[in-house]
Amino acid sequence: MEFHISKAEFLKGLRLAQSISDRKSTMPMLANALLRTDGKGKLLVAATDLNVSVSAELKSRNDSEGGITVAAKALNDIVANMPGDEITVRKADNNWAEISAGKVDYRLVGMPDRDFPKIPDHREVEFSEVDTTVLREMIDKTLFSVCNDETRFHLNGVLFESDGETGRMVSTDGHRLSKVERKLAGAPSLTAGIIIPKKGVVEIKRALDLADKTCQVAVKTPYIFVSAAGVHLAVKLIESQFPPYEQVIPKEHDKTVRVDRHALLDSLKRAQLMSSETRGVKLSLDKGLVRIASDNPDIGEVKEEIEADYDGVELAIGFNPKYVIELLGQVSTDDVELLLSGELDPVLVRPAEDPAYVGVVMPMRI
Repeated sequence: MEFHISKAEFLKGLRLAQSISDRKSTMPMLANALLRTDGKGKLLVAATDLNVSVSAELKSRNDSEGGITVAAKALNDIVANMPGDEITVRKADNNWAEISAGKVDYRLVGMPDRDFPKIPDHREVEFSEVDTTVLREMIDKTLFSVCNDETRFHLNGVLFESDGETGRMVSTDGHRLSKVERKLAGAPSLTAGIIIPKKGVVEIKRALDLADKTCQVAVKTPYIFVSAAGVHLAVKLIESQFPPYEQVIPKEHDKTVRVDRHALLDSLKRAQLMSSETRGVKLSLDKGLVRIASDNPDIGEVKEEIEADYDGVELAIGFNPKYVIELLGQVSTDDVELLLSGELDPVLVRPAEDPAYVGVVMPMRI
C-alpha cells in the first residue's frame, strides 16, 4: 500500500479519529486508526471505541492498494507537524508504516487492517438533511449540563426528540436542567426520544464544524448516524429511560425578575470568586434590584447590587453560581428572566425573547 494525500485533507479525518480512538482500552487495536486505500483516488480513515465510530472518505492518489492500522494520536501529531503540503504513506514489511514529507521520514509500528473491528455502515441507513447551524446550536445549549457521574448512565447523554419538523434536546445532571426546542425540518421522525452519550455528542459537534449549511442525520437503533463533508459518525445510543423532565420544569411561579444578562453574568463571576462547593451565592430580590452576595470564612466576602425589572416581594435564594454562569453563557439575548416561587424551589432561567430555551437550577440552602 502506498498513497499520497494533502496534509489538510489527511488531518480532516485524523483529528476525529484520534479523539475517538481509545488509548485506555485493554484492546490495543482501539487506539489505532485504520488506513485503507480504495481505488486510485480515495482513502478510508476510520477509528472506533466500539461506542463511537468514525469513517472518513478522503481524496488521495493511490499507487497501490492495501490497508494498515497505526496509533491514531501519534499519526495525527506527526502529520500535523510535517513540512510541506503533501504526505506520502507506505506500508512496509511487518506492518510498519512509513510516513514522509520533504526530507522528513517517520516509521510507525502498525497492526494488520484485517484485525480492525467492523464499524456500522452508514451506507445501510436512510439519511435526511438538516440545518447544521440549528443542530450545532441545540448541542451547545445542552451539552454543558450533561451528568458526568457514570453510575447514573441514563443521565450521561443528551435526550433527542423529533417529529420531523421540530427537534428538542434535554440534558440534566440532577442539579440543573437545560431544554431547547427548535424548528428542525427534515430531522428523523422518532416515535420515542433517544439518548446520545456525551462523547458522541462532542464528536458530532466536531463533525458539524466540517459541514456546510446542511448535514445528514439518520437513526437506526441502536445508532444515530451523522454525515458531513465526507465524514461519517455512528454513535451507539444509551439504552435507558430518560427521566420525565417536564416534571422538573416549574409550571407555576409568582415572581418574575428581568435583568440584563451581561450585568448578571459579570456579577456572578465576581461572586464565584468567594464561593465554594458547599457555600454558594446568595441572590436577593427587592423592588427594582437584585443583590448578589457570597462569603467564604477562609477568603472573604463580596456584595453587589444590579438594577432589575422587579416589583414583587422580597426573596432570598442560594445556588451554585457555576450552574447559572454556564447557562447564561449559552443565552444570546441581552435580557434574561428568572422565574421563582420560594427559597427552596427550582429557579427557571430563560432568555427574555426565546421561551423555547429554558434552564432549571436547583437551589442551595443558605
